[in-house]
Amino acid sequence: MSSQEERTKKGISRRDFFKGSAVAAVGLASGGLLVGCSQDEAAPSTSDQTPQTPAAPNGKASFEVAPPPIPDSEIKDTVDTDVVVVGAGLAGLSASVAAGQAGAKVVLLEKGSIPGLRGIDYGAVGSKLQKSIGNELDPMELTLEIMRWGAFKANQKVVELWAKNSGAAVDWLVDMAKEYGIESTPVPVEDQVAPGATVKTYPTMAFEFQPNENAMAAAPQGMSPKQAAMFYVFQNACQKAGVEVRYKTPAAQLVKDDSGRVSAVIAQNEDGSYTKFIAKKGVILATGDYGNDPEMLEKYIPSSSTIYGNAYSTKLNTGDGHKMGLWIGAAIDEAPHAPMYFDQGIVGWPPGAKPVPVTRQPWLYVNLRGERFVNEDLPYGYSCNAHRQQPGNVKWVIFDAKWPEEAPRFKMTACKAMRPPLHNPEEVEELIAKGIILSADTLDELIQKMEVPAETFKATVARYNELAKKGIDEDFGKRPECLTTIEKPPFYAVKLATTLLVTLGGLQVNDKLQVLDTEKNPIPGLYAAGNVAGSFYANDYPNTMPGNSHGRALTFGWLAGKIAVEQNS
Repeated sequence: MSSQEERTKKGISRRDFFKGSAVAAVGLASGGLLVGCSQDEAAPSTSDQTPQTPAAPNGKASFEVAPPPIPDSEIKDTVDTDVVVVGAGLAGLSASVAAGQAGAKVVLLEKGSIPGLRGIDYGAVGSKLQKSIGNELDPMELTLEIMRWGAFKANQKVVELWAKNSGAAVDWLVDMAKEYGIESTPVPVEDQVAPGATVKTYPTMAFEFQPNENAMAAAPQGMSPKQAAMFYVFQNACQKAGVEVRYKTPAAQLVKDDSGRVSAVIAQNEDGSYTKFIAKKGVILATGDYGNDPEMLEKYIPSSSTIYGNAYSTKLNTGDGHKMGLWIGAAIDEAPHAPMYFDQGIVGWPPGAKPVPVTRQPWLYVNLRGERFVNEDLPYGYSCNAHRQQPGNVKWVIFDAKWPEEAPRFKMTACKAMRPPLHNPEEVEELIAKGIILSADTLDELIQKMEVPAETFKATVARYNELAKKGIDEDFGKRPECLTTIEKPPFYAVKLATTLLVTLGGLQVNDKLQVLDTEKNPIPGLYAAGNVAGSFYANDYPNTMPGNSHGRALTFGWLAGKIAVEQNS
């Protein structure tokens, strides 16, 4: 058997790239939010359709080549406004409401049929709710930690912009929600941080919305309660601020005037014709990431060839804003871009199955050869990096019958939430019945099902049990709270792989959120917020600060809306 055949049999093949995926609760917006550190995560589905990478013309990737300008003959209508926002995710909605509240006439263009509010964790520094429970965070410490994760490739002034303004952005949103009967509660520090964790975790998760009956009644089908609350707040806030929202109207091209200023956006209507939206004060890109453009992934995140799939089934996040910016000369972050990787790809997961957090916890990890290879108490991105280096790019997670009693002491290390109430053990049994989680009354039987080398695996378990009983991980340094023996039957094993939640590289911006050209000069009239904006992340996503991606989207959207109006008034 060839090495590739062996990898395909026991690990994941390249064809698996788009097979293992999670269905977003609402995945219909180009600028949507992503579920991150949450037990309300979306359920996975599978797809056998693997997008083909187009040929690269003239040495460039096809997406880098600007298409011909859309002719006037195809433009059906022209709309004059002050600000055009592209993408109705958290960043775009925040920008639209903020610009409208500042007195601007705003048009919000959305590729999908509803807003893309998929996330429920919002990271901030210094919000009133955080301070109310004594959660004091140092903006400079958080700034430097994000810079360290990105090897100082980011623009520190841009990172500081989030650290110094995210508290005020959350206060703005929370106060606005009260107008519509939506109450907010702070997220306790103890629900975010595990003392003594291998990598320090910061309690940046700021608040949770408590939906009311009106919010639930207004929400599109499929939204979780917390998503419904966010949708309801922005739906009302847009109406109050006079924002004109146009769904199913994807932006196609940016237009520069003779002075080089971005003066308009051309968007496509449902009938295939185009409308030009002239923006007197500015255009704000909030189009989300490029996770469903294989060519962009190959160029900017080469490690994506080793993962199990894209975590969301929506096909709308195709880097539209990135491409439109590149076509007019914008600079983009240096590759490789930071991916948001999570080890939630259960190999062979059936369509419609719900995630079971017990399988993603810091139990014993072994590779396909039955060897332990890592400190299991790591942030998800780091854990994924470790098992992507192993045969087949996967890991086996091993635990035993004691898991309901032992798991609560794990608390949380960078999104590894496992605390009461635990997921119902019946859900584990259901996946055992489907063959997704393997179960056996003896290690020998488990070995047969896993198809790992018997002697190596037994030696690994014996050594792990020895360390657990000592309470000291002499091999990899895992904290004692996460050392649990594998000795009480039945024994369990599940094969996990990496999934991509979202890409985190974008068009370079300055601390006024203006998009920069390749000479690092601002492009007049063009701003970016959310995952289309760069200058913030590199290498890996710092999920040791829960919700910071959503918090950045909220903060930079809010700021971009205000800046676009104030700077051009």
